[in-house]
Order: sequence, then C-alpha cells, then structure tokens
Amino acid sequence: MASVQNWRGVYHAMSEDIRAARFERGVKLPSQTELARRYGASRHAVRRALRALSDDGAISSWQGREAVLLSRPIIYQIGHQTRLATGLRARGHFVEVSIVQTRERRRLSSKIAAMLDMAPGTHGPFAEFMHHVDGVPTALGRHYFNARRVPNILKDTEGADPSVPEAFSRNGVTDYHRAATFIEVRHPTAYEALALEIPPSQSVLCLLGQNVDDSRAPVEVTEAVVRSDTVTLQIDPHQVADLA
Repeated sequence: MASVQNWRGVYHAMSEDIRAARFERGVKLPSQTELARRYGASRHAVRRALRALSDDGAISSWQGREAVLLSRPIIYQIGHQTRLATGLRARGHFVEVSIVQTRERRRLSSKIAAMLDMAPGTHGPFAEFMHHVDGVPTALGRHYFNARRVPNILKDTEGADPSVPEAFSRNGVTDYHRAATFIEVRHPTAYEALALEIPPSQSVLCLLGQNVDDSRAPVEVTEAVVRSDTVTLQIDPHQVADLA
C-alpha cells in the first residue's frame, strides 16, 4: 500500500478499509507497529488516526489498550419486556453471557430493597453477568432477586449460557415485565472500567430497572452498566411514563 504523509491520510485510508470490510468487526485491529507498516506512516500518525476513529465511534481504543473495530450500532430497547441478551440476538448480534459472580445473600441497598418491596438491610440472591456483544465487552448486568419470591433462583442461572428469563420460568415465574427504569449517566468505577475495557474518563449508561410479575409484585431489580460508545437506547412510547 502506498505510504501516507500524515495522520489524516492514515485516518482516511483506515476509514476506507473499514467501509470495504477489510477488517473484521469485533476483533482486535493489528498493532500500531503493524498499522504503521501497512500504511507507510509513523506510529505517531497511526495513534492520531486511531484517536480520531475512536472519536467517530468506529473503534474502541484508549491508551494502553489494543483497538477493536466496533460492530454496527447496538440498540438496547427498553420496553414492556426488557431482555438484553434476547433482544440483541433478535437483532442479529452475537451475544456471549458469562457469570462474573453470584451470592446467595447480598445486603440490599435501601433503594433496591424498596424497589423489591423488602425491608432495608434485607439480604437476597444476587448475580452479575458480563455481556460480550459481537466480541466486545458491552454490559455488566446485575440482578437482585426477591428472596421471598424466588429463593432458589441462583442454581438455575448457572451454565455455559446463563439465562435469567429461563431461571425465572423454572422457579414458577412464567412472565414478568418492566414496571420502571431509572437512567443515569456517570463515570464507571475502577472495577467497571476494567471489566468493560474502557478508560475511567468514559461515561457509562447505568439503567436500574424494576421487574414485576402479573400481579404487579416485584420479583427482580436489574442494574445494567453499559458502554456509552457502543450502545444507543431505544424506548417504547408506552414506557416513557415509567422512566425516572
């Protein structure tokens, strides 16, 4: 490939290669040294070009990390039935869900306890999952369960491809829906930034949702910590009144 003279040349050349699908989405790009060789440019020019592509939302890249070509935009739909992995798979994304941690008894904060209609300081089952979407760590999903309603749910969330909806079904909750969603934009904790492979300065979307059964009894509170550089929220019209 002919050499380019500055970072803008690398940026335009890489943009064209991305449009022409010469790089695989969701897979780490070649190293800066390899890219410099590919485009006949300096590593400084490559770094500037990668920064510009990251600002465009085309790649995920930050100091000390390898760049990844992002997949097509990820739409996270908030609606009557909000199921992150199920919804993304229905849109054609490849989603891998893995267990980060589970606890039989985790102390609930006063806010989460109130959302579960439980007393402050109550302990309940807790599970945390990592969602890789098209090869990119995209969301941490935390689940706080109503111990009175589904005391044994954790054993049914285990497996190679854990599924909370299936675990609920096995515990007698055949249907549940989203009653309210609280949305916050904040900086990640050090733990969240490391898990999601983002810089600590990059904002995340934090969605706290209350799920209830057909009798309107709370069965679960979910907390999704989502990368803001890969995900766009879509809210169903009927759900707007439930957002807080």
